[in-house]
Amino acid sequence: MSLFKKLLTFATLTVLAASAQAATAYLIGDSTVCNYATSYFPRMGWGQRLPNYVQSTLVVSNKALSGRSSKSFYDEGAWTPIKAALKSGDYVFIQFGHNDEKSDDATRYTSPYTTYQQYLSIYIDDAKAKGAIPILVTPVERNSWSGGVIKASHGNYPDAMRKLATTKGVPLIDLTALSTAKYQSLGQSYTTTLVFLNLTAGQYANYPSGNTDNTHFQQNGADIIVRLVVGAIKSSSNAQLKTLATQLK
Repeated sequence: MSLFKKLLTFATLTVLAASAQAATAYLIGDSTVCNYATSYFPRMGWGQRLPNYVQSTLVVSNKALSGRSSKSFYDEGAWTPIKAALKSGDYVFIQFGHNDEKSDDATRYTSPYTTYQQYLSIYIDDAKAKGAIPILVTPVERNSWSGGVIKASHGNYPDAMRKLATTKGVPLIDLTALSTAKYQSLGQSYTTTLVFLNLTAGQYANYPSGNTDNTHFQQNGADIIVRLVVGAIKSSSNAQLKTLATQLK
């Protein structure tokens, strides 16, 4: 074998070995997290922007699905292939709440301190059993204001997740609190028109008649939210998040 072929073979094996060892960050959640086709632009979930903030040593696999709750994501079988693929050293970001609140839909509704915590616990326990690291993320806040102040819209779900994180001893990113503070600092006008998917007629080709949406993000909003997530990881004193922080840009 020529020296060139030997070097090429070595380089190929090195790349394959690095790829095999790369950790994967799985994201499970709802429409505020998931990826969207270009036909929805500028609508984006924060998870869609996360690959821009990670090193090559971390692979982002965004498995979040629009309209899902902690219950329906599991009951529909979306968790099964993720669980099967998990390996030691992987991460699982878990953000549910928006659709768990839909009390008129038995396929999605969960009660904060009972079934919500029970379904979250399935993801936590399954991830730990595979040597992966579960990370709870409280539901990102909606754009709802009263007298210039952001209104809480998620009831007891964020508190239930915080308590579960303590009970289970898993890392928590309090995106409810972080997003609330961020919207407040940006102000109602900026948040409404440049974070959420509130668009004027003709502003974007995919929304010729405009759009009103105070739950989902446009690209700028998704970037703002994912930077909150990345910032929380980098500033955390949690040992597991400190390790993850080394794989972020």
